[in-house]
Amino acid sequence: MTRTFIYSFTPQPLDPSPGATIALDVSEIEDAGIREVLQTPGTAYGAWSILDVLLAPTGAGTPFIFRQPLGQAREVKVALSGLFGRFVARAYLERYFDLAIFAHLGNRVIDLDRRTRAKIKRLARGDLPDWIACKSDLTSLTVAEAKGCHDPGGPAKALARAWSQAGRIDVMVKGRKVTVKRIAVASRWGVANSVLADAYLSVRDPVDKGEPIDPQDKDAPFVGLLRLHVASMIEHLGHAELAQALRALTRQTFQRPLRDAAARARAVLDNAPIGQVEKTYDIGGLVGGIVTRAGPINDAIASTVDQEALARLNLRPVFVGIDRDLIRAAIDGEAETIRGRLAEMVSSDEFARPDRAGGWIIPLGTERRMVGGT
Repeated sequence: MTRTFIYSFTPQPLDPSPGATIALDVSEIEDAGIREVLQTPGTAYGAWSILDVLLAPTGAGTPFIFRQPLGQAREVKVALSGLFGRFVARAYLERYFDLAIFAHLGNRVIDLDRRTRAKIKRLARGDLPDWIACKSDLTSLTVAEAKGCHDPGGPAKALARAWSQAGRIDVMVKGRKVTVKRIAVASRWGVANSVLADAYLSVRDPVDKGEPIDPQDKDAPFVGLLRLHVASMIEHLGHAELAQALRALTRQTFQRPLRDAAARARAVLDNAPIGQVEKTYDIGGLVGGIVTRAGPINDAIASTVDQEALARLNLRPVFVGIDRDLIRAAIDGEAETIRGRLAEMVSSDEFARPDRAGGWIIPLGTERRMVGGT
């Protein structure tokens, strides 16, 4: 179901969707929320799954308005505004900027590839931006920060804070700053029957020019970014060892340790339980697990009886997985293979929903899909 926001974008010539309002589907926001809570450092939880009961039942194409305020205490409002702000911003970036591969920064400065000294450099004190991201064709390196607010005056102050935060890092390759897009996204919620009657989405997006990357090094930061994206997606889904092996690949300085780390990662991948989706031949083997309203379950693959029970209890179980062959290409560092794999046409069916980074979100239950293990 599509919902709308009052929309502003700076600078206007770069706006991917000019207009006074912008639309996002609630399912897009919820899918972005699933990916976000899995990838955010810390405990994963199921807050992605409650949008449907929080929004005013005004129908498709209407403004993104909550039934009631997001809590009464200021601390609760701030926390929930920040949470849903990240969901909405990620859905916006995925839909309108075609960003697909995300690594979270938190307060850590991270390596993308130590062999080429591709890394994130902190420029100022304070919280780092939320994400470093790129498109599925391994282009458009992007630094992004999301803010949600409940300010009666609108999202302008939150956007200014987000923009300041987006400027606190550079991406470096062999000691040289490279070109990135910097995007700040701020949301202000609308609440039915209150002075906060309108929902806003404001964006700032100039390009920050840097030095060109040497041709032999141009793919390294993107491959490293994909490895971090996959690692954070699967870690809480019963694949912590594989996640650690993928991260280890970004930290190798010399060729022999890198070969050893890649061999170990392949061995872990070969032994990982693989999800096979029933009733369809269009989805290959997936590395992942089941997420419910209460967060991920412990087992990478649950029995069909358990899947039916989770659906019957209205825990909204979904299988979240990433294509096994893409993970192998990421381990091998084969940029062209990665691009080819991600460029293959995939389309959602009645239930299963792909992203552009080799991932799938598949609602479970006897009337939808069941996932078996191999």
